Amino acid sequence: MVLEEQFSGGRMVFSENTYQKISRILFELNTRLKSTVCIFADMNGYAIDYNGDTKNMNINSFTAVAAGNFSASNEMSRHISGEANFQHVFLEGTEKNVYMCSVSEDYLMIVVFGRSVSIGFVRLLTHHAVAKLSQYLDGLRASSRQVHHFLDAEFRNKLDIELDRAFRLF
Repeated sequence: MVLEEQFSGGRMVFSENTYQKISRILFELNTRLKSTVCIFADMNGYAIDYNGDTKNMNINSFTAVAAGNFSASNEMSRHISGEANFQHVFLEGTEKNVYMCSVSEDYLMIVVFGRSVSIGFVRLLTHHAVAKLSQYLDGLRASSRQVHHFLDAEFRNKLDIELDRAFRLF
């Protein structure tokens, strides 16, 4: 499976290998936390992958609302301090809690968990999962930029040659 994702005006492509790494991180996080569900999404609210029980939720609408909530929290931060610096959002419910944090700049980790799991434990394990995800994503961005730069340079060279050939005066 290859999943293409928008980021910062460019295109992020997840190979099957990268997608499997993301899935494995979500599986491990969900298993260790005994959470209801762990979701990896983009900041627009598109669920890229998730692990856990989603039978009582519409994953697409839930993720969209969560991303909106995270964005609204950052806007509140901007009003308070002049910059969007909220990296974590915790919502406490009567039966379930939701913890959200940014992954790199363009993605979001959402964890839904029961009240029996401590928020400190959730933050600790999620921090480690986010660090792994960020490492993969940063590597993808770097290799994507290198390929893009190489293709731009190669295209320019070939275009110059073809234009010279097309407009050569005999």
